Amino acid sequence: MRPLTKISVFGVRLACVLLAIYWLAIFTGTHLPNVLAIPQPNVSDKVKHFVAYFVLGAMMCYVTNSENWVRRFLGIGLIGMAYALIDELTQQLVPGRHCDPLDFFADSLGLWCAIGIYVGAKYVRNTLRTDIAAS
Repeated sequence: MRPLTKISVFGVRLACVLLAIYWLAIFTGTHLPNVLAIPQPNVSDKVKHFVAYFVLGAMMCYVTNSENWVRRFLGIGLIGMAYALIDELTQQLVPGRHCDPLDFFADSLGLWCAIGIYVGAKYVRNTLRTDIAAS
């Protein structure tokens, strides 16, 4: 799938820059002490984890490109899950934070849902493109 935009910042695709900024933002957000009074939406912690990793997974799908779908999307999933695990384990080092296996599950579920939707959309798009070309 071609990128929607080829806009670049200092020679790097804008989407890659945004992915790096987003990834840094979720890392920072999960490693701030719980003692800080930061306003947050009034939703379940698991929903926040799901959404954060859904967006991360979607962005990772968007910035990568390979003809080998299995290697590409399996790699994205495994890298995302490895990061989620590291993220949960390192939170223990932050005052007021703890490691929660259910957070890891929510992270992984959000990541794989994003990958699944992206793969499905890509498959439908390629199928439609093939059907149109055959007409």
